[in-house]
Amino acid sequence: MSIEPLLRKATIKAIDGVSKKVATAESKAARKAASLLAQWDALSTEEKEHAATIAIAAVTTAVAAIVAMRRAAKSPVKTAVKTVAKRIVKRGKR
Repeated sequence: MSIEPLLRKATIKAIDGVSKKVATAESKAARKAASLLAQWDALSTEEKEHAATIAIAAVTTAVAAIVAMRRAAKSPVKTAVKTVAKRIVKRGKR
């Protein structure tokens, strides 16, 4: 008995399941986007400017946080090199 037909059926079933989930998510996202655009159209110019300012501030803060985290994150290689260098310096002082 070959396992190939079972794998083929399982693959088709898995892809069908993912396809249905993606289609559902896509339709929900489209409805949500339409709802948000309808709300946006109802806002006054002043309210739109206020919302844009908040959005810009939020994105700027998020980008700054990501940059800060990347600077703080040390690569394992750099950490290992520093550790070895410190040990060599300590041995040399003895």
